[in-house]
Amino acid sequence: MGEKNTTAAARDRSLRAAQASADAGKSEEARTADRGCGKPKQGAGDGSTNRGKLSRTLEGKKEQARESLGRTEALTGVALGCFLAWVPMTFQSLNIVGDKGEPVLDTVYLISICTLLLTQILIGIEHRRCALWLAKRPARVGSAIAMAASTLLLPVAAGWADGESATGAFAASIALTTASGVVSGVSSGLFLAQFGILMSKFSAKATAAIAALGYLCMSALFCLFSFFGPLESCLFAASMPVISSFLRDTGASTQKGKQAIDDKPLPAQTEPASPENRRQLRHLTLALALCCALIGCANELARTLYIQMGIAGAGGQYYAFIQAGAALIIGLGATVIMLALVSMKTPRAPELCYRILMLFLALGALLLPTPLLYPISAVAPYALNSAAFQCYGILAWVLICGACHQYPATSVRVFQFVRAGWTFGPLIGMLIGRFVVNCTPFELAQVFPCAVLGAVLVMMAAMAFTEHDLAFAVNLLPTDRKRRFIDKCLAVAARCGLSERETEIMTLFAKGRNLAYIQDQLCLSKSTVSTHRQHIYQKLGVHSSQEMIDLIQEEKA
Repeated sequence: MGEKNTTAAARDRSLRAAQASADAGKSEEARTADRGCGKPKQGAGDGSTNRGKLSRTLEGKKEQARESLGRTEALTGVALGCFLAWVPMTFQSLNIVGDKGEPVLDTVYLISICTLLLTQILIGIEHRRCALWLAKRPARVGSAIAMAASTLLLPVAAGWADGESATGAFAASIALTTASGVVSGVSSGLFLAQFGILMSKFSAKATAAIAALGYLCMSALFCLFSFFGPLESCLFAASMPVISSFLRDTGASTQKGKQAIDDKPLPAQTEPASPENRRQLRHLTLALALCCALIGCANELARTLYIQMGIAGAGGQYYAFIQAGAALIIGLGATVIMLALVSMKTPRAPELCYRILMLFLALGALLLPTPLLYPISAVAPYALNSAAFQCYGILAWVLICGACHQYPATSVRVFQFVRAGWTFGPLIGMLIGRFVVNCTPFELAQVFPCAVLGAVLVMMAAMAFTEHDLAFAVNLLPTDRKRRFIDKCLAVAARCGLSERETEIMTLFAKGRNLAYIQDQLCLSKSTVSTHRQHIYQKLGVHSSQEMIDLIQEEKA
């Protein structure tokens, strides 16, 4: 009997010990659930096994995403280079039309650039209607085919203009010249807008890589173009927009399954809700557009005069080959320097890069009279000017696409208005350069004021887009660090079951924004924001903003 009582007592003690151990484990899980959105942990063995599988799966997906992003950057960069090369091939070289077709080429270029400017302004005004239409496949394919067709019309228009039979051929030449200019201007405007929509979805580093590769490919393709005869040149130039469209769409399609870029459609194009954001965005758009217009005017003026001096001293394909090769080499070196500066971690790096670019742009303008003062070729100073402008183009692409990425609801209008300034400047510079070349004695007395004007335009551009504006624009860039933070916020929101509005508010609070800012930014009342914050705290199992930030920082996106 005593043995039975002893055995029962021992069994009771074992049960109580097991129950106490289970209660201890349960309270530990409860404490974990308070900071883990109410989800209890698994057993030690199962948890470590599942975490190992999850870690390997995530690493594999990250590696696939990095490989896919590299392919997409390369394809998009080459596509951009093909589009950029189409412009000098078609309008800035006599390979297609020959020496006798230069008047036709000048007329087509003038009509095209005016039409392009008008197209960009109209798309910017009607951005709400154009945003959805630009993303459709017929618009993407149709704009590339129209650009190719306008190129093929050029030699036909030049041939008829040179005909002796005259009345009918002359009238047909005028019609073809006008058609080529109008079609090329409209289609290239649509094509460029589609590029802007795509590139605004990349990170700042990816955009810089794409733009740098694009400008280098442009120089290389134009150098190759210089070897061709009239027929080959025409076909090669006409193929550029078609190849560009194919590579661009191929690069974008490789990302859909891997989410290396944001493949969501553009939101409805509306103004930012915050008055302060509207003011800042308008100021940034105006400053960038004005800076691009002034820099573009100085560069096109210098380009027109440099080419005139170079052709007089060298001539034809030989000059085109030398200047394209020199621009490629110097452009490569300048691009490497610029990317190195942009990649620096110091906050002054963008300002230093901007100052160096402005210095080289002003130097390229001031070197204009050197071929007339000294018996040297215009190739070297023109190559310097071209390389500096290409590097500025890379920086401008990064800043424009960064602003569009930050404000996707107004990205189409911002991109179009800035690009309109980029188009208007070269138009004015070309007209001034043509006036100096054709209507005045081409001597030092006329070239020297143009050099001073170019340098003044560069200084005015630096004052229009100040280093303060540059710092604000750089702060908008979608860097990898910002993306990792957003990924962590989205991971916490998905794990804890937050709604879309709660996720938006949690992200803003995690960025350090106060209640008044969020209320103004999202057009919500103070009580609504406070209620959402309480719901967020409850779902996350935290009691303060600092605990919420700690939870997000500990998350592995």
